[in-house]
Amino acid sequence: MVWRWRWELFVLASIAYICLAHGTAITGYFEANPLWLNALLIIVLCGWIVTDNPARRFVLNRIWCVITRHRLRACLVEMRTLNYSGNLPFIFGCLSTKTGQIVWLWMRPGLSMEDLDNKAETIASACWARSAVIARSKRNAAVVRIEINRRDPLSKTHITSPLLNDTSDMPEAAVADDAVMAFLTPDATDSAPHESTTQHDRLAKTGTDGETRTRTSKTKTTASVNDGQAVILGSNGEDVSDYV
Repeated sequence: MVWRWRWELFVLASIAYICLAHGTAITGYFEANPLWLNALLIIVLCGWIVTDNPARRFVLNRIWCVITRHRLRACLVEMRTLNYSGNLPFIFGCLSTKTGQIVWLWMRPGLSMEDLDNKAETIASACWARSAVIARSKRNAAVVRIEINRRDPLSKTHITSPLLNDTSDMPEAAVADDAVMAFLTPDATDSAPHESTTQHDRLAKTGTDGETRTRTSKTKTTASVNDGQAVILGSNGEDVSDYV
């Protein structure tokens, strides 16, 4: 019980110590100063607590760790994750991370990782989190690690790709052109337009049976059009530029 409520007991002990040891000095300070100075001091103190600073982050992280431990323990009770003696897994640590908290469990005799199988969504719901990931320690089967994810640090971050550095200063028309097609376009042999022709070379071949066989060689030709773009033609004279 002392380990479970250690942070609450520490806060109560600190408040009791401040009130007993320094209560008279604090009261005398506020009584000696004018009202406007006391109000200004309170406003500055509240503003410092609200603004982002290391002390505020530490306090919020500790508060969420305490909340996570209590919510996880309540969830384990409701899920009946108990051994035959009625003992729960021992929560011996809770650390804060950039995405949430990490809780370490010590599985008592009679409990194991299998008792938490398929319970990730239930734990995430009980801890008011986005998701939960349960993993077992590689060295000790009694140590279980539960990662509570509350936020995504990359959700509001705009990631720029370094691949666009080469085309960042180019106009949109130049970027829109396909650079690969420029290498696939055949070089024009002459600038004058000419008609595309298909050359058919018939080769006669005489077999052993006296029959004459013919073979036709098919070649691809190109024809230039008026707009300066080369057109790639197939063996039958069909325009196949769109397929290249």
